[in-house]
Amino acid sequence: MWFITIILKNLLRRKVRSLLPVTGISIGVAAVVAMTAIAWGFEKGWIRAYTARGTDLAVTKTSSKSPMPSAFDAAVEGELRKLPGVRDSSGVLTDFVGIEESPGMIMFGWESGSFLWDHLKLVEGNWPGEGEKVVVLGTVSAELLGKKTGSKIQIDVSEFTVSGIFESSALVENGAVIMTLPQMQLVTDNPNKVNFINLRLDPGVDEAGIAGLKKTIKEKFPGFNAFKASELASTNTGVQVTKAMGWATSVIALVVGAIGMMNTIFMSVFERMHEIGILLAIGWRRTRILRMILCESLALSIIGGVVGSLLGYVAVRGLEATSILRGRLEGDMSPQLFGMAFLVALSLGILGGLYPAWRGSRMPPSAALRYE
Repeated sequence: MWFITIILKNLLRRKVRSLLPVTGISIGVAAVVAMTAIAWGFEKGWIRAYTARGTDLAVTKTSSKSPMPSAFDAAVEGELRKLPGVRDSSGVLTDFVGIEESPGMIMFGWESGSFLWDHLKLVEGNWPGEGEKVVVLGTVSAELLGKKTGSKIQIDVSEFTVSGIFESSALVENGAVIMTLPQMQLVTDNPNKVNFINLRLDPGVDEAGIAGLKKTIKEKFPGFNAFKASELASTNTGVQVTKAMGWATSVIALVVGAIGMMNTIFMSVFERMHEIGILLAIGWRRTRILRMILCESLALSIIGGVVGSLLGYVAVRGLEATSILRGRLEGDMSPQLFGMAFLVALSLGILGGLYPAWRGSRMPPSAALRYE
């Protein structure tokens, strides 16, 4: 207990100087929490969408690593449906477009009557019929666009009618616009083309069977690949870029925090040289001195970690609530994320305090006693 009292006394004695590394670490940890939560949420949102649809494999061009893969001939679906283990299939055309006042929104074209519609809950109105120039909106997209059933909506040069409002367990779909595939092909000028084919497999197909089917698709259809939901999200360039930007920003903030921590602990050691000399003279072991200084650094990093985690949480929830990002952003605020943030804070404390602690503990008692 007395050991902790000494550490707290030293920290409180230099409140302003202690505040600087805490602020630096808080900013670094907040960046880690916010950017990682956004990247993880983006990835899990797409995984949840494919899982909710009942899609076991999504087939697309090898260029599927781009955010929106290029379109290809929809006739490929008929060939894929003949493969052993495939129970059902459905072509999809997906694009990211600006609609009226919205700068960007996901738009899906789905085959009428396909299994893709089964997981959606119709809140009001009707589903689009084949040949009808209508769309259905997710609850979030309807709110963002200010539309209701019967409203007119301008998409590119075409005007559509909102036939219904739906709800999905995936935020990606709640913030989307869905129309029948033929209408989507007309709007995007992609006649008889899709950029994804969703496959639903027989219940008896296990992991080995899925791996075999993926290999068969790659061999029989040059230029195509089949992905499970988790694979499709993790290989998507949009997800990868989001993760890379998040880590780049976080690393810069963490480096600044670590330098601030090291500088503060160094100054603390130099200010207390006389005190350290007395402690060594009365019999304190050097390892004990090292442990005391290192514990001060860890105490500062823990405080910074807690404050940074709270700041990161507030930042993500604030971004989710903004008008421009509402319905497009869903942070994954999982316990694993905060555990990682706590480990990052501890690592900063160790890295920032280890060298100053070593220098302070190696000071000869005679030199430390003469230091003023």
